[in-house]
Amino acid sequence: MILKKITFVLSVSAILLSAAACKQNNNSIEKSAGSKTTDNESAYMEKVRSNASTFHQNFSSGSFEKNGPLVDENIYVNSNNAIVIGRDAFVQRIKRFHTPFPHLNLRDRIVIVDGDQVGLLYIMQDKQDGPYGEIPASGNKINVYAAEFFTMNEDALMKELLTITQLDQLKKQITGKDKVEEFEKVTLLPIKPTSVDFKKLTKKTMDNYVQYFNTRNWTALEAMFATDANIKINGTSYKGTAALITDMKKLIEKVPNVTYHLIRNVAEGDRGAIAYEVNGTVKKGSIQDVKQGVHFQFDDQGKIISSVVVFNSEDFENQLK
Repeated sequence: MILKKITFVLSVSAILLSAAACKQNNNSIEKSAGSKTTDNESAYMEKVRSNASTFHQNFSSGSFEKNGPLVDENIYVNSNNAIVIGRDAFVQRIKRFHTPFPHLNLRDRIVIVDGDQVGLLYIMQDKQDGPYGEIPASGNKINVYAAEFFTMNEDALMKELLTITQLDQLKKQITGKDKVEEFEKVTLLPIKPTSVDFKKLTKKTMDNYVQYFNTRNWTALEAMFATDANIKINGTSYKGTAALITDMKKLIEKVPNVTYHLIRNVAEGDRGAIAYEVNGTVKKGSIQDVKQGVHFQFDDQGKIISSVVVFNSEDFENQLK
């Protein structure tokens, strides 16, 4: 009888140990699989970041052809409303600034990587040593902000590009209306690591930025910002949200039914960026091809402490005439 009890206990213990071992083994497999996926995602994102940064380095050195292998063969480009499709057309497109600005530097300020999406803020710097359209060489300096949004394929090659450049500011600077005495000092700004929940919060905040404008909820929009937030609107700096909201209200005065339509929302760490289309009705009909980009930085509570708004005002103003 005692022997049977011992045998029974040993059998039960063996079963329990086997089950525990099986569970532990499954957990290890799950953990390993999870770790492997995370490692793969991390490696992919670093490849995306490296390729994204290399584009402007190649451009600045005049090595335009080197950017060809970094893009998908069938890349789709919307460069300031000029549509270009295909790798060869893309390489030809990026050469267009070489005549007016032979030594043009694209200096990255922010590079945000969010999966296969990239949001960049950079500054174009050079002297105009050749004709820009009908504007002859002036020798004047340019310090022009631009926002770009990349979509990368599974091999981290760019398959889609959206570029929004302050072309209105560029024209003002080369014609001497706005004089650039010294180039702005540009360094790549750091991105502070945060949690997954914080990323969800910032992406929701950026989505609300668009929604609060569309619903004219100025109180909620202002509450998203820190009291002393630094705001730059197309090259001009302000403290606090007053100038931003004033600028938005002026837009509504010109086009009462104007709204934003969000087309990009990328976030990494304490930074994020969005791009949106401006919609509404003007004398000529519906607003066409007007886009803006905004880069944000957030504090630990998710409040916006800085934003840079980039657009070409001519895209909009020309449609009011």
